[in-house]
Amino acid sequence: MINILIATGNIHKLQEIKSIMGNFTGFDIIYLDKSFQAEIIENGKTYKENAKIKMDGYVKFLDENPKLKSGLSLDYIISEDSGLEAQCLGDIPGLITARFAGGNASDIENINKLLDMMRLKKDCMANRRAKFICLACLYDIKRGKFHYFKGELNGLISSKISGAGGFGYDPVFFVPEQGKTLAQIDSSEKNKISHRAIAFKMAAEVIKEMEQL
Repeated sequence: MINILIATGNIHKLQEIKSIMGNFTGFDIIYLDKSFQAEIIENGKTYKENAKIKMDGYVKFLDENPKLKSGLSLDYIISEDSGLEAQCLGDIPGLITARFAGGNASDIENINKLLDMMRLKKDCMANRRAKFICLACLYDIKRGKFHYFKGELNGLISSKISGAGGFGYDPVFFVPEQGKTLAQIDSSEKNKISHRAIAFKMAAEVIKEMEQL
């Protein structure tokens, strides 16, 4: 069994990643509950830097807790940073996607701020194009190597909220090929096409290749 720690405290992201990587046989997906999660300050200037900051935080936390680290018997650790970029707004919210309306903002508060900004900007009347980006960082513990994988999902920002599924900005992210927002798409289908699915599937394939060496 290949033991893989998902370095995130976001339960929604964790559920998606477990679903995505759970399709690969031989993977044991591990996560730390709230009492063991590392405190991370995401102050990087790129998605890649933030993913590495998260990774470094978890590696440091495990090194400071050798008994926990030993008990997990990890082979790999994966972290990620992701964001939404609205083209007419100059690719914001970007790195501050999760805290767009404030540090403790809810999903609906973030969505409403985005829609309000787009209503006030003339360019956004004709251009609703946007994309979700995920940058995954894979740490190969045995070899001490880092690998990075980027996934993107292109779509449009809807003018209204539609759908009750997903999380974050899913209710206003319209996928033209599906004719629905991500919040209207079944979770199993979303986990085949999303930015996170693309990045983590690439990471899973690399893990499989490394284990065959």
